[in-house]
Amino acid sequence: MTNKMRVYDKGKNGKHRKKSKKNIRPAKPKVKTKDKKEVGGGSQDDKTSNKNVKGGDKIPELKELERDVLKYIIGQDDQVRQIITSIYRTLVFPSIKSNILIIGNSGTGKTATIKQIAQMLGLPCTIEDATKYTQEGYYGADVTDMVFNLIENADNDIARAWNGIIVIDEIDKKANSGDQHDVAGVEVLKSLLKIIEGTTVMVPPPDYMGDLIPFDTHNLVIIFMGAFPGLERIRDLRLNKNSMGFARTEIKQGGSTKYIKQDLVKYGLPEEFVGRIDTIVEMNNLGYQELVQILKQSKLSIFRRYQVELKRLGLTLEYDDELFAEIAKASLVVDTGARELSNTVNHVFEKIIYEVLSNPEKYKKCRLLPGIVQDNSKFELT
Repeated sequence: MTNKMRVYDKGKNGKHRKKSKKNIRPAKPKVKTKDKKEVGGGSQDDKTSNKNVKGGDKIPELKELERDVLKYIIGQDDQVRQIITSIYRTLVFPSIKSNILIIGNSGTGKTATIKQIAQMLGLPCTIEDATKYTQEGYYGADVTDMVFNLIENADNDIARAWNGIIVIDEIDKKANSGDQHDVAGVEVLKSLLKIIEGTTVMVPPPDYMGDLIPFDTHNLVIIFMGAFPGLERIRDLRLNKNSMGFARTEIKQGGSTKYIKQDLVKYGLPEEFVGRIDTIVEMNNLGYQELVQILKQSKLSIFRRYQVELKRLGLTLEYDDELFAEIAKASLVVDTGARELSNTVNHVFEKIIYEVLSNPEKYKKCRLLPGIVQDNSKFELT
């Protein structure tokens, strides 16, 4: 893990001295032959497709996974399809690797989408903050630590980790700062090239002792994420638009309104890094309607979770449908998308939870009254 100090004992020959071989997995994964097969350790039922991932394991039908993910992620239908297709491309086709860039503001569901896909596929996944990393050989974590963290999240099973997902968030903060040799910026991106391309990197064994272990990154799905503030201005200039979004002249024929790799290079990402990105996904900003939908329909809805937990305690919630509109409007005051929903809903239930937990089994019903979003004392317990 990146926040741990890793110390290795060295013998006289300079190699890491082996003290234990526990937890070190075989170099080659064994192909399972049972009726129920696994993807990264997650068992699948009879609804698996006849398509195999690298190594022979089966995966759910692509459309089935898409349908299930959209029960959690609202307002990003096309984006979910793009991401799932890119991940399946790597899982199913041995010679094709996927490196994905997801661009979107905070609260648009970037991380939640990847977590749901990884969980449903049973694939190990690590989510890394790019700002913690420096160029190899300098103080701070280096990119091989990402692989090590993935192995840990695969329960130290290297064979499982081979088909895992590495997510690198805040990648936009590694763009060129103007420093010719920025060890915490573009040099990190250049260090990432060896993992992105698909190569063998040497990582410490799971018990931190012994010789470094070779790890093949060819099967990994690498996903970069970031908000990229200001990138839209670069695109507008390319499209001959002014700062208000109106075209100064007719847009050049064939000009893409989507972000393209040249936009990313002008933003400050190295050409050799951008050139290895296969898929660029632009997340939609979430507005009022999407926030209402999230509250009412998403399986990740914080409101629905409160409803389920209170029901478990024997308490039934009553409310008017307008409540969702009030919560959504209040949450839009802060420009953090769906993330602000949690703060708003937590405020709504704060005093209710106190009363219910202070008087266990006393109440059976809770009525949420109009105005509770502004004044969380507006409820009735009976």
